[in-house]
Amino acid sequence: MLQLLAPAGSTEAVIAAVQSGAGMIYIGSGLTAAGRGEDPMDGAALADALRYCRVRGCPAVVVMDELVTDEAMASAVERAAAAAELGAHALLVQDLGLAAVLRKVLPDMPLWGGVRLGVSSLAGALSAAALGLTRVALSPELSADQVAYIAQNAPIETMVCVHGPVWFAHGGQCYMSALGDDKLSDNCRRCAEPCRGRLSLGGRMDEYPMAIADVCLIDHLQELEGAGVACAVITGRGRRPEYVAYVTRLYARAIREQVLPTAEEREELAGYFAPTGLSDGYYTGAPGPDMFGVVREPDRAAERLYADVRKSYMNGELRRVPVKFYVILQQDKPAIFAAEDGHGHRAVYNSFEPTDLGRQGLTEGRVREIMHRTGGTPYNCTEVNCAIGQNLDYPDEAVDEARRELLSRITEQNRAVAPVRREEMPPMPEGAELTGRPKFILQVSRADQLTEELAGTGADLLYVPAEILAAGAPAVDAFRARGTQIAAVLPRVVTQAEEPVLRELLATLRDQGVDQVLAGNLGFLPAAREAGMGFRGDFGLNVVNSWALKFLSRAGFLSVTASFELEAKQIRALSKSLPTEMIIYGRMPVMVADHCLIRASAGRCACATPSSMADPFGSVYPVEKEFGCRNVVYDGKKIFLADRPELYAGGGLWGMRLLFTTENPRECVSVAERYRDRNTYEPTNVSRGAYLKGALWT
Repeated sequence: MLQLLAPAGSTEAVIAAVQSGAGMIYIGSGLTAAGRGEDPMDGAALADALRYCRVRGCPAVVVMDELVTDEAMASAVERAAAAAELGAHALLVQDLGLAAVLRKVLPDMPLWGGVRLGVSSLAGALSAAALGLTRVALSPELSADQVAYIAQNAPIETMVCVHGPVWFAHGGQCYMSALGDDKLSDNCRRCAEPCRGRLSLGGRMDEYPMAIADVCLIDHLQELEGAGVACAVITGRGRRPEYVAYVTRLYARAIREQVLPTAEEREELAGYFAPTGLSDGYYTGAPGPDMFGVVREPDRAAERLYADVRKSYMNGELRRVPVKFYVILQQDKPAIFAAEDGHGHRAVYNSFEPTDLGRQGLTEGRVREIMHRTGGTPYNCTEVNCAIGQNLDYPDEAVDEARRELLSRITEQNRAVAPVRREEMPPMPEGAELTGRPKFILQVSRADQLTEELAGTGADLLYVPAEILAAGAPAVDAFRARGTQIAAVLPRVVTQAEEPVLRELLATLRDQGVDQVLAGNLGFLPAAREAGMGFRGDFGLNVVNSWALKFLSRAGFLSVTASFELEAKQIRALSKSLPTEMIIYGRMPVMVADHCLIRASAGRCACATPSSMADPFGSVYPVEKEFGCRNVVYDGKKIFLADRPELYAGGGLWGMRLLFTTENPRECVSVAERYRDRNTYEPTNVSRGAYLKGALWT
């Protein structure tokens, strides 16, 4: 049966999810529970929550899907070990380094991959399995056919978001908040959610072009189960417990009883629990404008419904743990009562001998009636096996007492946690000593930026979008003539349906003599290997610690780019067991969107014409076309560090990258020359990004 995984961002939400029929819940711990309306659940609170779940037969997954810096790694490992020792069923992660460390420290603990790993193809699922994960979330943008193909062929279990908030950014990978004034990283669940606010497209500031509707797949649950999906996930860990209870109850009933919501329930679900509306557009392969622009605030009717929902989970106990009873009452022998729950826990209770009345006494029917009285407990009596002699008397109160005692003993067994095997934390990986000047790396976004003048700035390595190279870009010959290595930039996102196009693209590039690619997703590795290409890691891999560098080194990467959410000093301090790049100039791509903002702005397909989006505070975000008619949204400001070389020099960096996006060809040359100390050019509208303050917990 499809397993229902429900969110629990607070102690009350734990109760709401369990009492509403969740098959499993997920709880935040420590850093990951510090934002979005969630309650931190460490120490006693986490212990209580996990114990509450165990007694009721509801496994709990502890979410640790933040990025973990070197400074925070030891603390994160301790939190993970504590969660395991308290009885967590699994740990959900996204950080490559943390996953590698936990695989060593807690070898028996299942690790699951979160949606920010960006698994949108079978190759991505294979890479997740190679990381040591046993279950992984698929990107919510996938269609039914793509989900089925991955689920049926992946070597690990798959999860699909069936209800709740999703992000405008593909796979939830977004840096808009991290690059904002407060540096609140979504990768640490501290997102300020700027995408949910009013934004201007085409001069209108009264729209919500990124306020995407909640996913609702309640009509497709049987399809998902038939496709081999292991787990249906309800998202919304920061939402109120009443939301958790209402949505979980509907989905639990639909899965277990195949009963879909009534018209009234659907109206309540959409009207009171989905502030941005509901849609199954991604799954059905028909995403459209109806998925956007709805923003509602709760009204008085909603508050009344919330009050009713709250009573449903706070004033009762769902009998969800099956239990069998055994009763033996024989003359001249002590009474024997026994119980066994659905997890194989057993208890035996011996009591006094029954009395021979010499006439009709206690009946099996009466014993069964008393043993079925499990109301107010988590237990549901499914069977009572009796062996009762004739004409025996035994008080109802004694049978009652035996039932209560058996359930108490079963409960104590359910509270207990099995010992957890824990190994020593691996030491900090050793870094390689690099000498000499770092490689000078240029990345362009458009063919017109590839000029003879730019080639003359002496780049060691040039990154060019794969589509531009495949279409034929003779301008790169000027770079090759000067000894510049050429590498193709792969799209940030390639879904299962687009994989054949990717493989054709790689074959074309290989025929043109391009033998290296820059990739921001582990799912690209199999295709790159098959094409005989070397691969470098882009910022999308979210490398923020030395253990991630070590993992990627073993995976065969030639180099990797450190996350721009780190402070510059953290990047310099990384133990660089793999050649490491740092982006020291350019507009950072804050997200890749499956929906075309350019079309929304122009009212027609105008992908060849760049567009922009503005917020009420004056920030303007350039929007440009990406592979597959997606859009890339860039930060409003360009990172500029040429006047602060101490931020990147002397830190063992292998490469320093200048990222050109909206710049015209002349600007590209001026910036490159500035970093070569050949002019004093000062671009406008610049910032230091997160390099001074950082956006991650430490």
